[in-house]
Amino acid sequence: MISEQGLLKGLSVVVTRASHQSATLIKALERENADVIAAPSIAIVPPLDGGQPLDDALLRLDRYSWVAFTSANAVAASLARGARRGVIRRFDHLKIAAVGLATAEKVLEEMKREVDLLPTVHRATELARAFPEPKKNDRVFVPMASEGRPDLAAGLRERGWDVDDVAAYRTVTPSLTAAVTEKLGNADMIIFASPSAVNGHIKQRGLSIDSKVVCIGDVTAEACLLKGIEVGAVAKSPSVGDLLKAVTDLASSH
Repeated sequence: MISEQGLLKGLSVVVTRASHQSATLIKALERENADVIAAPSIAIVPPLDGGQPLDDALLRLDRYSWVAFTSANAVAASLARGARRGVIRRFDHLKIAAVGLATAEKVLEEMKREVDLLPTVHRATELARAFPEPKKNDRVFVPMASEGRPDLAAGLRERGWDVDDVAAYRTVTPSLTAAVTEKLGNADMIIFASPSAVNGHIKQRGLSIDSKVVCIGDVTAEACLLKGIEVGAVAKSPSVGDLLKAVTDLASSH
């Protein structure tokens, strides 16, 4: 399957990332001569509550000592809303926690600073355990997906933290064209970057997935396994380099 013309020559690879996040990965795959099928299984849209609870939290950022981001989308949505409300500089005094590397990289990109806390194991439960003991009046702001799991907020509350978890965005499942849907049935490989991408893809075409599956991170792999989807490879990190290595390693093993 591998040739001198490109590590992925002749291989069709489905990218399920949201459209605004997929360009770099698609270009990397195309450089290896993969036939890329862009089939976004999630799209990021404002929360159904209109964003008023998020606005309320942003306008009161001075009351928080920490902000804990659960995804790169939470970073982008919070900062975009903060910029529109003219409060972006109020993030400066906050300590920042990130659940994983992609989230930390988004903080660096958007806020030009390193995060203060990143768990060794990139899970919300581990981030909650990694937090220091709260001091008097300590409070955490947790912007998240409206349908996101409550693990981080619950874990922090169990440890005595005051937490405001607020919907910053929601994920929806976009429709695919008939042409794209037809290509999916014959794809060699499919890449999932998050549990929501897995769930969205299943909504789009059902549980029948014959392609080899590559996941970013153990949490995404577990989401596949819970749906009965076999996972062929798990990228060590969300970086394009590690993801490309997982794809090429899986391709060369078959």
